Amino acid sequence: MNGATVPAAIAVDQQRMNLVQDLLNLGFRSMKFPAALEQEFLSKDPEQRLRHFLVSGLIALLVYDGFLIADYLLIPDVFSIAVKLRLMIFTPLSLLVLVWMWLNRRHPLVQHPLLLDAAVLLSGLLAAATLAYALSLTHSPLSDFYHAGFAVVLMYGNLVQRLRFWSAVGFSLAILAIQVVGVIVLPNFNPRLVWPICSLTAATVAFSLCANYVMERDKRRRYLLSERERELVKNLSDVNLQLQQLSRVDVLTTLFNRRHFQEYLQGIWQRARHEGSEVAIIMMDVDHFKRYNDQHGHPAGDECLKQVAGVMQNSLRQPGDMVARYGGEEFIAVLPGASLGLAQHAAERLRQAVEKMAMPHETSETLPVVTVSLGVACCNAAEPGASADGLIAQADRALYEAKRQGRNRVGQIQGLT
Repeated sequence: MNGATVPAAIAVDQQRMNLVQDLLNLGFRSMKFPAALEQEFLSKDPEQRLRHFLVSGLIALLVYDGFLIADYLLIPDVFSIAVKLRLMIFTPLSLLVLVWMWLNRRHPLVQHPLLLDAAVLLSGLLAAATLAYALSLTHSPLSDFYHAGFAVVLMYGNLVQRLRFWSAVGFSLAILAIQVVGVIVLPNFNPRLVWPICSLTAATVAFSLCANYVMERDKRRRYLLSERERELVKNLSDVNLQLQQLSRVDVLTTLFNRRHFQEYLQGIWQRARHEGSEVAIIMMDVDHFKRYNDQHGHPAGDECLKQVAGVMQNSLRQPGDMVARYGGEEFIAVLPGASLGLAQHAAERLRQAVEKMAMPHETSETLPVVTVSLGVACCNAAEPGASADGLIAQADRALYEAKRQGRNRVGQIQGLT
């Protein structure tokens, strides 16, 4: 952990948010979102959709078989055929599908919205077909009134199972076509009932489709509102995360700041104390930095600090190492598990790297280029009396000693003093 990168700006991708907001503002009269969003919408809450299909399907099956009473009253001459159609063909097939889908309810294929719509369409059309077949065989004078049963099938698909709107449109037109063809083809259908019966079914189509449209529109709108809220929460979390990162970072050098370094060091220290391992601290100060600022100006001074920070960041790359700006022209690093020798070697490598940058510093009393002084301290965290703050103080004293001895060098302290 050598440093942190500050985002150039706290920017949040608004493309999805804008799309959702546009749909909320402008609507979606075609009952369809753009492709990617449409797929997400259809795939949302598949288990809930499947559960509704299974429960509604079972209830609808009971209602369907309950119409045997109407069969007995309105088409008694083909009642035995109606029993076979309902109890020996439609019901076993429906139960087989419902049980299979329940047993495989976790399978992605079973939860797919297209499969559920297809199951509703086929079951509804098959129910309409059984009714149409029975009506084609009967000679009962009351059978003409039984054509109203197609309205029940329409309500099953459009309102109970809540087919998607365009699927509901296709389903409704198919049911209406079955009935219209039936009343035209049947030779004994009362012509005076053609218009009333067909208009009843057409009205059921219109009203049920209107209700279906409103239900799907509201469902899609609720989805968009939930997506907008989710995006807002996500964006807020991202911004908070970036702000939290900024609070731990020195904006000028992109290194961690003193506050975060101290928090990190405490965590390292606790782990090292538990393991009985060593911890090393390197403190670094740019030599005669005030003179550099006075001669070259503050912008050049800032650039100097950036360059030095970059060298320090690139030089200390072991796992767990952290580099931070400690204040002004002072930097600090923690090297978990490093011995004094390793830390001193790292500090010397760092000192040489800064000197090799050859940044002109004509007013320096040490060399005509920018140099740094470093203080190294190391101790075992489990040693009695040892503390993280004490180790920093030792590194600071080692830095002071390096400056006292002429700068551009590494001072060191081993253990507690």
